[in-house]
Amino acid sequence: MGLDLGTGGARAVIVSAEGEVVALHSVGFGQVDGIRRTATNVEHEQDPTLWWEAARRALGGVVVEFEEQGGATETLQAIAIDGTSGTVLGVDESGTACTPALMYNDGRAHAEARELSEWAGQASSDAPVSASWSLAKMLWLERHEPGGFDRTRFFTHQADYIASQLTGTVGWTDASNALKSGFDLQAQAWPDWLSDRSDIPRKLPEVVEPGTVRGQILDRVARELRIPLGLKIVAGATDGTAAFLASGAAQVGDDNTTLGTTLVFKRLADHPPVDPSGLVYSHRLPAHADDQGIHHERWLPGAASNVGGEWIRENHPGADLAQLDFAAEPLLPTEFLAYPLVGKGERFPFLSPAALGFCDAPADQAVSGFAARLQGVAFVERLAYEALDRVTGQAAPGDVFATGGGSASDIWMQLRADVTGRTLHRPQCHESAFGSAILAAANTIHDGLWDAMGRMLVIERSFHPDSLRGPTYDDLFGAFRHRLEQLGYPENHGQ
Repeated sequence: MGLDLGTGGARAVIVSAEGEVVALHSVGFGQVDGIRRTATNVEHEQDPTLWWEAARRALGGVVVEFEEQGGATETLQAIAIDGTSGTVLGVDESGTACTPALMYNDGRAHAEARELSEWAGQASSDAPVSASWSLAKMLWLERHEPGGFDRTRFFTHQADYIASQLTGTVGWTDASNALKSGFDLQAQAWPDWLSDRSDIPRKLPEVVEPGTVRGQILDRVARELRIPLGLKIVAGATDGTAAFLASGAAQVGDDNTTLGTTLVFKRLADHPPVDPSGLVYSHRLPAHADDQGIHHERWLPGAASNVGGEWIRENHPGADLAQLDFAAEPLLPTEFLAYPLVGKGERFPFLSPAALGFCDAPADQAVSGFAARLQGVAFVERLAYEALDRVTGQAAPGDVFATGGGSASDIWMQLRADVTGRTLHRPQCHESAFGSAILAAANTIHDGLWDAMGRMLVIERSFHPDSLRGPTYDDLFGAFRHRLEQLGYPENHGQ
């Protein structure tokens, strides 16, 4: 079983050992009544009980669908959970929230991020801290929510919170989620430069590798959800890392774009590149053994943009997206430029807390606006990979393996291939929850993560760039880049 907690809801999946999706069930946060959600241009909070209620409903629903397909619940072996990267809250010994849950896109901790980066630099650390990082938010909570901070026993991430509700235990996290909390993946340790400056270190959890079996489901939760007693709870990952695992990318140089509410980028590499700007950070995967049994390090340098598919919900609520796709296709390429950012502030492929979106299409031309924003997302994707090329030093990257809800659109997939000039592959199941299911299977029914990926992943379709459209998109992309420069956004976007 895999469970994905995103910005807008929870999605659960049940997958066979061979990778067949047997059941899938989603619950949006909008379906859960009476739970507080706060979002302004800067502040983004959610009540964690919202996550648990949506997770319970998603898990209960997927079990019902599994049984309706003839599945036997006693065959369920394990579950892993992924959640949004950089989301954090404080909990007490019982797992009850003591602070607000600050989401990945909460923008209040810029001052704390600058201070943490200075402290890290003084300690000769090469890892600048961003305001989107959990660590910056922890320091913000220490300073602005002192009561909740003092009651906090452990800081926990979104995926950890759900795992604690399933197991009844707190105080552990996975290395993928721990990265933005300051965990050094090379030293496998929390930073020592923070201890004499803050009380955060005494509230940090134990860190384990994604895929590690961490316990069993509570009997009362198992009975409520009709899940077998003894189901193993496996350490998960961030949603971006889980999406990478579901993507099919396997060769050094392969890229993964997850297009959901936001855009998340990951590149498979054999070492962690250093980005002095701090925009690119690297997750670590278990080592990969070659045919001779030699183990090679595997890293995931990447980053996330605040641009993604959120504009669809904002500008076209309740619309038939398939019909909009069909209507927009003849308009592509379009001379209407768009940077479809919802809200304020960008974190990659450039950093600009003041960034605002734009769309040149007339407001009364919905289809033209839809086409322009589809194209604009593809332009941001191209900028992002130029930035990754620069940081990693890879001038000839591999293919792009696409995951997330946006990859379901054939028209958008082809557009992105045409704009980037690269082949895009779509796996049979492009959900982050599928990546979590791979983690659940890795050390329970398969021989590690890479064995599980090799046995469970299938590419459903590939999209090759149209060379005839390439020159037109190149010109439009140049105009898009120039517009960003005119707006005064930093020029660290692939030039």
